[in-house]
Amino acid sequence: MIEGFDLQEEKSRIFSVDDLTDIEPYPEKKRVSEKKILNQLRKQEEVINLVLELGPKAIAQFRKYHPLKVSISYTNPYQTTAILRTFVNVNKSEEMVEFTNWLLFLGEDIKIREMPEGVLKGLQVRLNFYCP
Repeated sequence: MIEGFDLQEEKSRIFSVDDLTDIEPYPEKKRVSEKKILNQLRKQEEVINLVLELGPKAIAQFRKYHPLKVSISYTNPYQTTAILRTFVNVNKSEEMVEFTNWLLFLGEDIKIREMPEGVLKGLQVRLNFYCP
């Protein structure tokens, strides 16, 4: 995987290296400066709407699997607690379902500090499957 800037969609994307073929430099006349790309990315920065505190067990699960765009910040030198801050697009149902599944995968060792209403409802629906 490699992160790059899609000039047609004008946004940052993650490309699979296996899918890349026939790579060539962009013509000099059509090139966009790095400064313009960074300005576009700053304008598109998404607001953080999900904040979680992770304990040791959740951190272990996080290390096993996490979405590419998600990272954690450790809050102590022993790496036993961490904070996760990210953006979840509540308008994309597929992303919501994936995130809900992933949150359940993390287990019980999380504390929710901030969460979009859509994700919370998705979690409640999933939990109602097990405890009607």
